[in-house]
Amino acid sequence: MISKAAKRYANALIDIGTESNKLDEIKEDMILLDQSIEESRDLKLFLKSPLIKKAIKSSALKEIFDGKVQQVTMNLIELLVEKNREKLLHDITASYVSLYKIHHGIIDVVVQTAFELSDQEVKKLKNILESYTGKTVQMDMSIHKELLGGLTVRIDDTIFDGSVKHKLSQLEKSFAAASVE
Repeated sequence: MISKAAKRYANALIDIGTESNKLDEIKEDMILLDQSIEESRDLKLFLKSPLIKKAIKSSALKEIFDGKVQQVTMNLIELLVEKNREKLLHDITASYVSLYKIHHGIIDVVVQTAFELSDQEVKKLKNILESYTGKTVQMDMSIHKELLGGLTVRIDDTIFDGSVKHKLSQLEKSFAAASVE
């Protein structure tokens, strides 16, 4: 769960990015920061440690990220260290990317198929989903052979199950209900 404070920082960063026309660059910074934190247990612990002094944290983070991220992102990092809120950095990155997607009308969709789809099928599915949602769709596709055929699509909290496995399950339930009567 992302804290309210992290959301406020991310909102402020969206505003700054909009004003300076650097939303995309800041998004790339947020992805870099997120990946760096996710991939380094040491960096995670370093950010959360109350024993490490501000000056050391500030210097180390400058050494790691200076020249790799926009100045506005470096300013955010320095502000977080100054306010003893550097542990929020990971949540801020996630919140920023989420707000960026909302700002640009992008929606994440999880698609599971029984078999790999051709490029043409993927493109057709994407067009259908974009038409349905009215947004730009980013698909996370995976293959699950246990579906037997067809596919499942998850958009936010809604699941569309067009898999053969699901259809067989429904058929089995209807046969069981018919035999009880």
